[in-house]
Amino acid sequence: MHSHKMESKTFPMEMNTSTNIGKQAWIEKAMQDRRSEWTENKKLTIYCGTWNVNAKKPSEESITPWLVPPPNHGANKEAKVVLPDVYCLGFQEVVDLNAQSLLVDHNASKEWEEHIQQTMLTKKDPLFRHYVLKKTVHLVGLLMLVYVKKTLSSYVRTIQAEVCGVGILGYGGNKGAVAVRMTIYDTSICFVNSHLAAHKNNVQGRNSDFRNICKRLRFKSPMRDEEEEEQIGDHNYTFWIGDLNYRLTSTDLTEVYREIQDKNIGALIRSDQLVIEKAAGRAFQGWHEGPITFLPTYKYETGTDRYDRREDKKKRFPAWCDRIQWKVDGSVAAGTDVKMVLYQRAELKMSDHKPVMAWFDITAQKVIQREKTRVQNDITRQFDAWENNQIPQVSLDKTRLNFADIRFERPQTQIVTVENIGKSLAEYYFASGAAGDGSQEAMPTWLTVEPKTHYIPPGHTIQLKITVHVDTKSAGTLNMHQDKLSSMLIFRLKCGREGDLGKDYYIEINGNYLRSAFGCSLSYLARTPMPVRAVGGLRTKVNAEAVLTLPKELWRLVDFIYRKGIDEEDLFLTSGDDNQIADIRECLDTGRAFREFSVHSMAEALIQFLVNLSEPIFPMSLLDELRSDSNINDFCMQALLRLTPIHYNTLIYILSFLRQVLKHTKANKLTSTKIVPLFAKCIFHYNPLAAEKLQNMRQRPYMVLNHYLTSQSFVTS
Repeated sequence: MHSHKMESKTFPMEMNTSTNIGKQAWIEKAMQDRRSEWTENKKLTIYCGTWNVNAKKPSEESITPWLVPPPNHGANKEAKVVLPDVYCLGFQEVVDLNAQSLLVDHNASKEWEEHIQQTMLTKKDPLFRHYVLKKTVHLVGLLMLVYVKKTLSSYVRTIQAEVCGVGILGYGGNKGAVAVRMTIYDTSICFVNSHLAAHKNNVQGRNSDFRNICKRLRFKSPMRDEEEEEQIGDHNYTFWIGDLNYRLTSTDLTEVYREIQDKNIGALIRSDQLVIEKAAGRAFQGWHEGPITFLPTYKYETGTDRYDRREDKKKRFPAWCDRIQWKVDGSVAAGTDVKMVLYQRAELKMSDHKPVMAWFDITAQKVIQREKTRVQNDITRQFDAWENNQIPQVSLDKTRLNFADIRFERPQTQIVTVENIGKSLAEYYFASGAAGDGSQEAMPTWLTVEPKTHYIPPGHTIQLKITVHVDTKSAGTLNMHQDKLSSMLIFRLKCGREGDLGKDYYIEINGNYLRSAFGCSLSYLARTPMPVRAVGGLRTKVNAEAVLTLPKELWRLVDFIYRKGIDEEDLFLTSGDDNQIADIRECLDTGRAFREFSVHSMAEALIQFLVNLSEPIFPMSLLDELRSDSNINDFCMQALLRLTPIHYNTLIYILSFLRQVLKHTKANKLTSTKIVPLFAKCIFHYNPLAAEKLQNMRQRPYMVLNHYLTSQSFVTS
């Protein structure tokens, strides 16, 4: 869904418009204005629970006090127990969050799922026997289960689950989110369970995790084109639960415990990082949270109700790590907002976190199809009567865009403002562009336009975002053959009735691309002894006879790390500085000497260089030949012999370097278990999240790389 700002003016025939207007969008807007004519309201109760179980297995401790909130445990023991229509239960750390957890399958999530099932679905407990499990989703330490009452089950549809890792190097599953979306009656609901970056001073890391989850966690749209996707915010109601890991800013631990002793929650909440970040607009903008009336949920001595103040343990400030947020979109009818009935914690003792639960009353809407069709036909007739025989006219504030000094993975965006200067609705789309020789060509991969098609009401404007972005998909061809970017966009109007062609407007795109070693092939880099920026395209051909043993850029990166950082603790596991990484890339592309960069920035630059090669060092196709009964040593030996010389040299060089890194494990704390997932992505271009559904492929890259690094058969000098 786009969010392009339009001027607010009155639509002809007293039809008021809104942002993002198109014909269908306008009809939807008019339908929303008359929504009460074709829907009926249905009250729903939603229970959300979150619990970081600290890698503990289910115990004999009853979880019923968490699943049946305090209103059902009041003074009146004879009162009827009321349970919600929907249960959403989110767990974090069902396994230890170490590097090994990324490599192996675990039964821990299954054990917790079965434990909940035994509680929720047992015939012995009349409280829960009327529920059915609709969806389960897990990612490493994250687990989420969604139950609905059996009487409601037939009204639940379009159920989908997705995962998003934002941990190690931005993709590892040790931190991230799992999500489930569904439609109940005709109202969409999304549940998100996340575990964000840890440590008190890492507020920016948590904010970044939140933004990445919002950006990357997407569902296939059940109602739109198959290629379109929906994000977290594209639902009527969204509930975000989990160990968000926000801490207290206070530095006086004694004072914090004094406030806890006095139950002065108001004083403590003023130093809560999440409250501060939301107020500053840096995270969870537009999300709501109920008043916090309970004590901090972390960190407790396991098995007790005491905060962990043991002298032999690391001192940790108590904090409200475990939170529940919600959001409502603008299409929900007025007066049907969320009502939070309960926001509380449960006093369970098996973990160092206390579980948190919230109870919500919401209003879903059920469509009366006969009335919806009547209203829609009425609105469409009004629109068609106004649209007939109208001739659109627009003006573009610029038709030539020049992009200077375009660098790899550094997108540049320019805005073209289009104004409808006519009296009719203008619909446009982008036709195929024109190549330099006048022939037709598809839009180049380095060029994007948003929105690609839209409607513009009379007197309104819309902003076209035209972005030039050279990434791995486009860099290979550009680096070898082209330093001038050129394309012609055709902005085409439809005229009159739908399907008629109108006037074309041309937007000329020109740019100067600064070549980069990132995105190139190994063979090209081996035949380019000079910095890639010095190669003059077709005017200066690379020397096919002068072949380097391995890319000079790779040697420079590895040499720097080997000389200055091989003993650095958590080498490759700590993120570098984005500005430094960009400067390192510039040094490699121009031949400029390195300055005193952070070794972590250099390590991440190495990772990015390898990941962005136009082809993997070790083809994934070779892994298809590794069977469960194969001799791993024989396979690894034979695979080396089948690599091209440049791929062979590069692989041996990297393996030799990594073996040296592992010899310094006492200082850098690295093990093969920690670095194998990182370099599997570099060497094989292996995406563990994409391979999640291919069970037979999940372990092969890890097995092969681990064997190369640890087997004595591959000891290198």
